[in-house]
Amino acid sequence: MVRLADDGYELEALFTLRAEDLAEADLERLTAEVPGDESVLRRLMGPGPKLLKGPRGSGKSNYLRRAYYQLQTKKTVAVAYINYSQHLALEPLMLRSEQALEHFRQWLIYKIVLALAEGLGASAPSSLKISAEAGKKYIRQLQTSIGIEPKSLPPRISPAELLEMIEGWCQETGRTRAVLLMDDAAHAFMQQQQREFFEVFRALRSRTVACKAAIYPGVTAYSPFFNVGHEAEEIEIWTRPDSADYLKTMRAIFEARVPETHRGLMKPDLIDIAAHASFGLPRNFLTILSDLIGDIDESGTTRSPSAPVTLREVRNAVQANAVLARSLFDEISRKLPRYKNFVEVGQDSQSSMIDAIRATNRERAGKGAKNVGVAVSLPWDADLGQVVSLLEYAGIVRRIGPVSRGTLRYEKVQIHTSLLIAENALSLGQSPSADDYLVALRRQSADDFVRRQPDGILDESQRERCRLNLAPCPRCGSQRISDDAVFCYKCGTALQEQSVYRELLESPIERLRLTKVKHDRIVEHTNIRTVQDILLDDSGAKLRAVPSIGSTWSARIRARAEEFVTL
Repeated sequence: MVRLADDGYELEALFTLRAEDLAEADLERLTAEVPGDESVLRRLMGPGPKLLKGPRGSGKSNYLRRAYYQLQTKKTVAVAYINYSQHLALEPLMLRSEQALEHFRQWLIYKIVLALAEGLGASAPSSLKISAEAGKKYIRQLQTSIGIEPKSLPPRISPAELLEMIEGWCQETGRTRAVLLMDDAAHAFMQQQQREFFEVFRALRSRTVACKAAIYPGVTAYSPFFNVGHEAEEIEIWTRPDSADYLKTMRAIFEARVPETHRGLMKPDLIDIAAHASFGLPRNFLTILSDLIGDIDESGTTRSPSAPVTLREVRNAVQANAVLARSLFDEISRKLPRYKNFVEVGQDSQSSMIDAIRATNRERAGKGAKNVGVAVSLPWDADLGQVVSLLEYAGIVRRIGPVSRGTLRYEKVQIHTSLLIAENALSLGQSPSADDYLVALRRQSADDFVRRQPDGILDESQRERCRLNLAPCPRCGSQRISDDAVFCYKCGTALQEQSVYRELLESPIERLRLTKVKHDRIVEHTNIRTVQDILLDDSGAKLRAVPSIGSTWSARIRARAEEFVTL
């Protein structure tokens, strides 16, 4: 270990995994320029509605924040960055109030108003400042008074009225148009909320106003009148690991995030293995790198530049990343309980796919490219499609397009590379070299996918389990007929659901995946026991009082807690 000097501040950036936590200067300094960047940013900053699609850690917030800062330099554009990550805080109210959907709609709208006022700053019109001030207290009450109706209500604004107001503010400030950048939107809202969000999104469209929203694959429920492609262009930003520029892209991220003093810790071939293992997700890549380079705690120490990273350490970091990827998938059943049965089936399906890949790779002689996924015969039924969508939502698999073999068509499904390495599915023997890994992971053709029929991925017994997990009637025990049912179809009793948000707040801190040392010391030196305890420690004073937890780790633990309750 070595004490950090001038590079300490630089190295801390490696541990800042979310773009929302970076200041403008840091975001610009720490973001690598990669192929396709300009195209994505140009569409985000231009006219017309857009949907930015990708799993957690794919870079959606990074693009939105960069577009925001670049648009702020253009005096002809009014720009707002709106983060909807705290939507789950409204869930308890959604379960108990007849006015819940209206509160949610006003929350959506006033978040936009506040963000516009912030974006325009001193040049914001007085009417905008008045509306923003009225909405600020309302939003705070909705997000902090769990399940309780706000005591004071601001003037109600409809989506059509908001559109007219934005156009008026643009005219008043001399702006030709407005761009609304919506982060953490429409990916984990309750079903009614998702539909409401897209109705608001669809209504805020004109020659002057354009909305851009970040969404996840797999779980987004659009409103009946919202058609992707017609209402908004979809932009996928998940970098394909088999693309020609993939390693170049990941190396650029390495150069941007790791300070020069520590770049020599990893040989180029080990960097490439970590890049492959990240499965095209920059946050996965940074997580692996931070595990390898070391920890930053209150003593200000980290790995010595004279102690190079070994292949064994890379494998261990990749295995830890595989565990993390699976845990994120498992969490879906807790945070989106209606999909619990699909998640359980998905756990079985991912194991069967990896087993099939391992078995086929054992038969593939030599050290050439190995199988990295499955090609499942088309067509798929709805159950298989939903299971794969949830796996894709968590970043466990990725659909990369169809391929034809004679009269048959297959959908190629690539498996998370960390899982393939951790499960020895590449079948590289007992002590593979770095070159063995790199040769095995060079995608060369569609033949690097094991062909299977749908029944080989999802058998009949598993299909029987593919049912939405809906809470039964508390009075007669009858199952709900749909996710939207409000009353029991048999006895008419009002149907209730347990609050997911309350459960998340009450979760023990073990769920945050802290190291054993840090967890044990938190328990020993503080009364922090639940996720809510961490969130209530606003200043982080309690955490910073714990040995080995300084300002860096305190911020990291709080960020994990915030992300845990926002899905």
